[in-house]
Amino acid sequence: MKFERTGFFSPQRRMFFKKLRRNKNIVLGGSLVLIFVAMALLAPIISPYSPIASNLSNALKPPSSSHIFGTDYLGRDIFSRVLWGARISLIIAVVGIAISLIFGAVIGGFSGYLGGAFDDVVMGAVDILLAFPDILLALFVAAVTGPGMNNVILAIGVYNFPQFARIARGAVISVKTSDFVEAARAMGESRTSIFFRYILPNSLSPIVVHATLRTAASILTAAGLSFLGLGIQPPTPEWGAMISEALYYLDAAPYMWVFPGTFLVLTVLGFNLFGDGLNDVLNPRIKD
Repeated sequence: MKFERTGFFSPQRRMFFKKLRRNKNIVLGGSLVLIFVAMALLAPIISPYSPIASNLSNALKPPSSSHIFGTDYLGRDIFSRVLWGARISLIIAVVGIAISLIFGAVIGGFSGYLGGAFDDVVMGAVDILLAFPDILLALFVAAVTGPGMNNVILAIGVYNFPQFARIARGAVISVKTSDFVEAARAMGESRTSIFFRYILPNSLSPIVVHATLRTAASILTAAGLSFLGLGIQPPTPEWGAMISEALYYLDAAPYMWVFPGTFLVLTVLGFNLFGDGLNDVLNPRIKD
């Protein structure tokens, strides 16, 4: 007797994973993202040196067998600092995006679900925030709160919030008139229960895609803040701060900025490709 697979290996899920494997953007972008995540998670294990310990006798050494990315002006191993910089970037991006996603999805979703005066007030505030360019809003928050990891995370959360709120509102408005929502309402479920059990879970696809794309922008923004001196402060290894320190050694030691800059570009490229691929797979308007 032949049994049909169900559960996790249902035909729908198998088709979904098949689409993932066939999408070139997801394969390439996902590979770059996995490398970035592996660097961040394994930094304490695979880092050959301390990322902050100075050794002036080894200052400005070019790449060699003992320091494959060379050393900076304080003799610190650049390879170790690049690895730990990935860890810092991952923490900032994930926590910052999580904050903006949670608040944006709930507040924007409720705004679209309830409508009326509440929607007008919330979307009015969101429109004010959207009037500021992303980097300007992040700079404003960072300048007011001061440098440091927690404040960079706050800046990332604040400047991403209005976009998540807008996307969640639009997704909820398109879902709240669905038949299954009307059925739940007819069965007497509360508005809060309907929102969290039926509407919000079915509105997550565009939010997840946007979160992936905004992760790339958030990593780049965090690096920009650190580059300007408003983000992560030395001696903590962070890609933007490392590039800023390398400005004084562009000719004498170009490897000081080449390696952190290359990993920053590849990481941002990976998240953007992965986000575009997810949009191709999850967007019902896009046909194979």
